[in-house]
Amino acid sequence: MEISLASVTVSIAIALVSWWVWRTLNWVWFKPKMLESYLRRQGLSGTPYTPLVGDLKKNFTLLTEARSKPIKLTDDIQPRVVPFPLQMLKTHGRTFFTWFGHIPTVTIMDPEKIKEVFNKNNDFPKTHTFPLGRLIATGIIMGPAFNQSCSEVVGEWDKLVSGHKGSSSSSCEVDVWPWLVSMTGDVISPTAFGSSYKEGQRIFELQAELAKLIIQAFRKAFIPGYKTFRD
Repeated sequence: MEISLASVTVSIAIALVSWWVWRTLNWVWFKPKMLESYLRRQGLSGTPYTPLVGDLKKNFTLLTEARSKPIKLTDDIQPRVVPFPLQMLKTHGRTFFTWFGHIPTVTIMDPEKIKEVFNKNNDFPKTHTFPLGRLIATGIIMGPAFNQSCSEVVGEWDKLVSGHKGSSSSSCEVDVWPWLVSMTGDVISPTAFGSSYKEGQRIFELQAELAKLIIQAFRKAFIPGYKTFRD
């Protein structure tokens, strides 16, 4: 009886381990390679799949390298902001696929294809976003508040330009960034918190800090146990 019970226990353990190994291999290798094969058979080109990390490491490396070099105001900003997608565009054309970890991501730049995707919501459902990103970005309709804040900001700019007309210069330079930040806050605050931007300023400062941390986490692929084995 004891031998029989031990044999059953060992068999169950072997079955569970085999099931876990198969699911892991399917998640890490077989399913991504199958999806890559499907995409290539449909005529799409892209990068070969790298287990677990995909193109995250390559994207992070190119971005770090691009931002380490100074640029002039007259330089093209694209190689600095989106170096990896720009490289993919030059290599594979206007439609290509890359890898966000083990998930393939298809990039489409043809207006007609983009229109087709938007018109077929059932065939192309909304993708699942990065879980931490939901802490700072949710779907809120802010049309009226946005319209009002835009009108107020443009009105303030008109005042600045009108007050500058009496000077000898025929042009006026305005730093629009602080105004855009304030306008964004004025739009979101009444909708989300029922307050003005000044009242919710501390919340936006904390959200900005949170966004920086999320972006840093977003650029790296987390592998459980990696740090332990590395050390």
